[in-house]
Amino acid sequence: MAATAVLDQPLVSTTPTSPSAAHVYRLRPIMRQGTASSIAEAWVRFGSVDEARRASKAMYHDDRVLRVFVVTDDAPPQFVEWVER
Repeated sequence: MAATAVLDQPLVSTTPTSPSAAHVYRLRPIMRQGTASSIAEAWVRFGSVDEARRASKAMYHDDRVLRVFVVTDDAPPQFVEWVER
């Protein structure tokens, strides 16, 4: 005898995949040499894109950081924007 399950909600999410204010954001640096593990801002989760932009300015004080981009803290992360110097 096979068991059947009744689902009350759909398996596929109907929410849009574009970043919104409800997302949590992270910074990802492009390094000249080495890894970003020693940069504190690479480990922080930000509640808004504006907070992430402000924190990226501190990342640029490290000479090894070439560029910084913002991603969502999802699995897999989604690209949001590049943050220029």
